[in-house]
Amino acid sequence: MRILIETQNYRPAYSFGGKVANAVALAEGLAGLGHEVTVVTTTVLDQRQAPVHVGYSRVINDVTVHYLGTLLPIGLVSLNPSVFSFARSQVKNFEAIYIIGLYDTLAPVIAGAARRLGVPYGLEPCGMLLPFNRSLWLKRAYHAIVGKRLVAGARSVVVTSRVEWEDALKFGVPASRLFLRGNGVNLQEFRSRGSGPEFRKRLGVAADAQLVLWLGRIGTIKSLPNLLRAMAGITHREVHVAIVGPCGSEALLSELRELATELRIDNRVHFVVPGVFGREKLAAFAAADVLALVSKKENWGNVVQEAIAAGVPVVVTNTCGVAEFVRDRAGIVVEPTPESIRDGVSRLLTDREF
Repeated sequence: MRILIETQNYRPAYSFGGKVANAVALAEGLAGLGHEVTVVTTTVLDQRQAPVHVGYSRVINDVTVHYLGTLLPIGLVSLNPSVFSFARSQVKNFEAIYIIGLYDTLAPVIAGAARRLGVPYGLEPCGMLLPFNRSLWLKRAYHAIVGKRLVAGARSVVVTSRVEWEDALKFGVPASRLFLRGNGVNLQEFRSRGSGPEFRKRLGVAADAQLVLWLGRIGTIKSLPNLLRAMAGITHREVHVAIVGPCGSEALLSELRELATELRIDNRVHFVVPGVFGREKLAAFAAADVLALVSKKENWGNVVQEAIAAGVPVVVTNTCGVAEFVRDRAGIVVEPTPESIRDGVSRLLTDREF
């Protein structure tokens, strides 16, 4: 089958979060099953580097990837005028299209061409259907102009959890077009453990101290102030926290550093920006006693699966889609409050039998 996958970012743009890893896994997995897979994406590979204006193509692990030249990056999206010529000349060549993500400039153009040509497409909104957290008026305007039409034209809408399923129903997607599919994790990547002592040495954390790991893309939706307040409430032992990941806002990072100082835990809070990948990420897991995911809302939470695969117990807020699979099996599910997060972390650090 000839399949086109559209995604705003693709390898090696892993700093943009789990959506990129999911796109790579899907594309390469389908290629491995014998399908002819093409990916259309942008040249936005890292927020710290300017994307190139001229597009190019690569074949990566049997997947043909078209990186469209980027005229201008705008936050987490970009302007890519060449998507129009790509849609006119290429969409007709595919039997099916899969769109990953929602708020980007490629998806409406690709979906519009697919509707005109009668090519079926599926949509994986990645938790973005209901406007939430920030830029609410921009997201509502997007839906009014192109978003609702994009969703309505999708043959199927793939959601990753019951949380996202309910959001889709509220948005107006019929249950008959919804498919529930949790994200996966490549267990092969976790067969070897990284060097925990090396990562602790990097942070300046003693071998006998306890370490709570937070790993992801640093943003307001992640509720990191709640995690810091929870850590400030743990005073009966030396517990450190490592906040690890890329951050698109220096202002937010400064606020978190100031809060750590205000709470008098700045000597126990360690920021590792722009994050760790590959063997360094394995080392972070190996060094951790607990992983915490405390988001206000998360349609899934890939890092939780990764932590479990690495043998690290987790604390997850009940606002994360992955929580229903974690509860009392590989960790603790808590309310999204500093007090509840503190109690959950403390229990995992002290109740060894549990």
